[in-house]
Amino acid sequence: MNKDQIIKINKRSFITVCIILIALILFSYLLTYLIPKGYYPVDETGHVLSDHYLPLEGTGYSFGKLITAPFRLLASRDGLIVIVIAVFIVIVGGAFNVMDKTKGISSIIGYLITKYRKRKYLLMYLIILLFMLFGALFGIFEESVTMLPIIIMLALSLGWDTFTGLGMCLMAAGFGFSTALTNPFSVGLASSEMGINMLSGIGFRIIIFILMYLLLCFYMRRHVRKIEKNPESSLTYEEDKIKREQLDQVSFNTIKPKVLRVYTGFFISIVLIIIASALIPVLKGYSIPILAVAFLIGTFVCGRLIGYRFSEIGKTFLSGLLAVSPAVIMIVLAGTIKFILDDAQILATIIEEISNMFKGSSPILGILFIYFVILIVEFFIGSASAKVVLIIPIIKVLADKIGITPNIAVLAFIFGDGYNDLIYPTNPVLLIALGIAGFSYTKWAKKTIGLQLIVLAVTALLLVIGYYIGY
Repeated sequence: MNKDQIIKINKRSFITVCIILIALILFSYLLTYLIPKGYYPVDETGHVLSDHYLPLEGTGYSFGKLITAPFRLLASRDGLIVIVIAVFIVIVGGAFNVMDKTKGISSIIGYLITKYRKRKYLLMYLIILLFMLFGALFGIFEESVTMLPIIIMLALSLGWDTFTGLGMCLMAAGFGFSTALTNPFSVGLASSEMGINMLSGIGFRIIIFILMYLLLCFYMRRHVRKIEKNPESSLTYEEDKIKREQLDQVSFNTIKPKVLRVYTGFFISIVLIIIASALIPVLKGYSIPILAVAFLIGTFVCGRLIGYRFSEIGKTFLSGLLAVSPAVIMIVLAGTIKFILDDAQILATIIEEISNMFKGSSPILGILFIYFVILIVEFFIGSASAKVVLIIPIIKVLADKIGITPNIAVLAFIFGDGYNDLIYPTNPVLLIALGIAGFSYTKWAKKTIGLQLIVLAVTALLLVIGYYIGY
């Protein structure tokens, strides 16, 4: 963070992430020569016939196609999604820069610090619960990035570190998305494809939500206790010192009530828009562009209400937009990996071969196998809805063959679909969030790998328990 922008893609993080993504692109290119081509046909309604895999002759992928893949991605069916996410991120970057310069951020943080200074652990638990509920009920994950800067600054103001902010916001949203009480993008679509009601078996998922909430709260409390005892143990100790120095220049004791009211109203409006986008059928699937428009319009409206000229707001907005623009490159590179596998017609082969490995296995092995399949596919296809279209028909056939219920099959799917968004470097939201926070991917992997292994063991155990209780 510098004096000009509140959100800025850290240069070192950007370079590291780009190197990782380029390496994965080259690895995908190598796979095209090692894996036979094949595809799943599509019926007249556009439904993927995943139980009718058809092999194709030949292997390989031309070097010309590899070089042009990022550009052709933008013209593909996934291109619109990539463009929308990219536009959304740069708009948010500009919006938060305006909020910072108009004292909106400092006003909100100052209020929270004043109200919860003596109950900061309660504040942490409430924020974690809020973001987990957003993810579990409404499928909110990408949208959590909009709140990340303010949560990080709040964590720093309370004497904690950047990772604490990431944990309370991004990780909590990811955990919530993965428990999927009524998440329309995972359990909603998957249940529909499996022919069951989304609320079927929700009681067990509520228990799982509570367990994962307690696990994350325990993990974060343990982390902040360690930071409080020894601040230098933080992986971003030096970087956070600079951020705190800038925060110290802001007086939280001179909050202007009008500024606080305007931006409180703005964030309440954003939350209501998020909820409406998740609940109103006609708006489902359009939450990102709707939020982008809301941030764009809301930023200028709030600035004017406070008393700034449009020209001042525009200049500050542009400055913040440019600071976060490198995120666009990261998004395109991440999307290129899946595009190459699909364009080379080997993605279907990968899925088919993995599926064939465990056909005829015992029910428990079958459940864990479904989980294993989703864990692998998730690395290449981050979108829950995309995996539903491609994978759920396969899972439905497997579930029938090995004798497991649709509920347990859907549970294995949502576990495999969600938690790995917080560790796989092919997930653009994770990379963008880390870039905004100035937290390198290598540090993130080092810090969270232990928690990820615990989550893997716990979720596998929950699937086995689910089988034995007849879930």
